[in-house]
Parts: sequence; structure tokens; C-alpha cells
Amino acid sequence: MARTAVPRSRRGRLLLALGIAGLSGCGENPAEQSRRAREAELLAAEAAFAINLRDWARAEQTLARATELDPGRADLWLSLGSTRVRAGRKTEAREAYLKALRCFEQAGDAAAAKSDPGPTLEQIRTLALLGRIPEARSLAAELPRRFASHPRVRAFSESGGVDQLVQEPAFREIALGAGGR
Repeated sequence: MARTAVPRSRRGRLLLALGIAGLSGCGENPAEQSRRAREAELLAAEAAFAINLRDWARAEQTLARATELDPGRADLWLSLGSTRVRAGRKTEAREAYLKALRCFEQAGDAAAAKSDPGPTLEQIRTLALLGRIPEARSLAAELPRRFASHPRVRAFSESGGVDQLVQEPAFREIALGAGGR
């Protein structure tokens, strides 16, 4: 096994650490982050156009580029997953849905989400898209306790919650489980 030389000096270790951080994207400047987010947004609009034309290959390619630019956007991952389902690529769709779920979980853990049920509602939807219905129901059962009297939670519960969601034709068209494709 070959040994990698590790710098012994403090300056050498610092330069190595900075190089590794630069390769991993740590410390990306705000202007670059903003540029990447804007470009991802433009690609998302282009993908929406391709989806309207039912050009799944073009939409998938465009959304894949958008997720590379802005990997923290769960909505892009959901769109990529649903596009892949429509294109018959279920394994790749599952991967995209799982990445969306991770993004929603992170958003749900954020301080602002303590009063906003949006990320949790999207987690429920994504779990259901993945066919993980018992987990979606369990999370939905926590909604009233976590977001007492929030109008979106009340509307979700009153409309039938997860059971109603999985019966909707638009949902079934892009779902991997629970009666989906």
C-alpha cells in the first residue's frame, strides 16, 4: 500500500486543509452561491417547459444539471424523481426522491420550521411517493401535536390526509409505491 506524504509543518498542514476544503466546496463565496442558484432556477424553468412538452429526456437532463448546481433544493429533486418515473426509470427516481426527502428533513429540523409545517407536509408526501406509507401516516399523526391549529395541517387532515393523497391520480402517476407505476 502506498503511503501519502502528509506535510509536517503547520503551514503545510494548513495549505493541505485549505486545499481539501476548496475541493469539497466548503466556503463557497456568496456571490458564487447566488449565481449557481439563479442558474438552477433558469434550468428548472427550462425543465418545466420540457415537461409540458412531455419531453422526459430533456427535462431529466436539465433537472439533473439544476440539482448539481443547487443540491439543497428538494423541489428540484422531486421534479427529477417524477420525471424519471414518467420516463420509466424507477431506480433513478427512487434516488432522487430519497435526496428530496433528506432535504425536507433538514428543512424540517431548521428553527424556522418549528412554526411552518411545509417541510413536514412535503416529507409526508415524499415518503408516500417512495411507497413508505406507514412512515408517512406516522409522521402525519404527529402534525396536530407539532402544529396545533395551523390551517395547512387542518386542511390536510380534514381532506383525508395520507389516505386521500395516495388516491389522487396525479400522485399515483409519479408514485413508486402504493398503487403507483
